[in-house]
Amino acid sequence: MSEEEKPVSSSEEAETAAASEAGEVNWEEKAEAYRNDYLRALADAENQRKRSEKQIEDARNYAVDRFARELLPVIDSLELALATPLEGDEALTQFRQGIENTLTLFAQALGKAGIAPIEMGEGRFDPHLHQAIAMVESEGDANRILAVHQKGYLMHDRLLRPAMVSVSKAPKTA
Repeated sequence: MSEEEKPVSSSEEAETAAASEAGEVNWEEKAEAYRNDYLRALADAENQRKRSEKQIEDARNYAVDRFARELLPVIDSLELALATPLEGDEALTQFRQGIENTLTLFAQALGKAGIAPIEMGEGRFDPHLHQAIAMVESEGDANRILAVHQKGYLMHDRLLRPAMVSVSKAPKTA
């Protein structure tokens, strides 16, 4: 590649123009141009490092997303089994206690992975956290959660599954 074919940077162009006009190279301008190029490269490297750290953190926090989605129906089934009314039989009482212990251990394991059920809080419908599957006429404020049909879950700060809820609506006026 000859001198004429090499790419020329803006700082080299300024140097060449200044040298041809004055007959000498202005070393301060050349040093300042190199300093600016260095600072830009340093800032780009720092930005890339921060992006990489964020991607690694996201990968670590959300790596089990698909696996967690598969486990949520298991929790639902255990909760439904616990909701079944029992008679006074001792075997059924022990069975129920076993299911309760299993559910507690399972919830603790999910908690360690950063997965937690959505808290209902004030009982207000939030479309970012809840999915309304029924609207029921009710006295009082509209958009109150009347019943939770299926719990919702968050993984760290990300929605894993919305809560399935029944929501109140204002009664029709005749």
